[in-house]
Amino acid sequence: MKSTNCIYFSPTKTTEAVVTKLAEQLSSNKLNNINITKSDFAFDPSDFNAESISVIGMPVYAGRLPLDAVVRFLNIDGKGSKVVVVVVYGNREFDDALLELTELAQKANFEVIAAAAFIGEHSYSTTGKPGAANRPDAEDLHKVDELANAIRTKIESSSADCLINIEHIPGNRPFVDRKQRPAIAPETDHSNCALCGVCVESCPTDAILIETKVLTDPEKCIWCCACVKQCPEQTRTFDHEIIQCIRERLYNNCSQRKEPQFFL
Repeated sequence: MKSTNCIYFSPTKTTEAVVTKLAEQLSSNKLNNINITKSDFAFDPSDFNAESISVIGMPVYAGRLPLDAVVRFLNIDGKGSKVVVVVVYGNREFDDALLELTELAQKANFEVIAAAAFIGEHSYSTTGKPGAANRPDAEDLHKVDELANAIRTKIESSSADCLINIEHIPGNRPFVDRKQRPAIAPETDHSNCALCGVCVESCPTDAILIETKVLTDPEKCIWCCACVKQCPEQTRTFDHEIIQCIRERLYNNCSQRKEPQFFL
């Protein structure tokens, strides 16, 4: 492949860590990063052609892909080029998300040759109630190397189109319904807030703005917790009772380490 495109939606940067490493491992010439986390992303349509390969990564939210990520991704036309699809989940399950991403890539005119599910620190993870804390870790990133080697071998040894058999990818049709979230959002401790604007820049849905203090629109919030994870003063928290219940359930039932899965 003469060029590699790395496409990702990654508010808390765990998906970005996995797919950028994979794209770097697959890249032999030109590497293009296309970050669709923010709505003003840009890309060059000419980068997608028969001599390119792409890596697409999205997080799993309650068993599905984030709707904002889906809508943004469909602005891209793969033009029949090869692609590896990757989902990153918080150590519970990836449910239908990997199958959904595979079908989404096909809809966007990509030819899917491999798929993978990796684990990243859960959005609701805290020091007291950790969920896949500090993942992807060194072991996960070593698995990225293994996946890259397997993909290269598949491409080099295949005399056919080397497309993946979609029936081998876990998931159900119809996909699990997207959950209707109540209009709640992280809160700010205004007494310690420096009004630095990091939360505004980190928000993938433009739900946050700064006037005399930080204001958050709960109708736009997708509960990704990017603002919580990236606040340098640690003044953003998401401790609504709904989130506390989910965090407790994940901590009690989903603490046993899960490992990445590949489908080639």
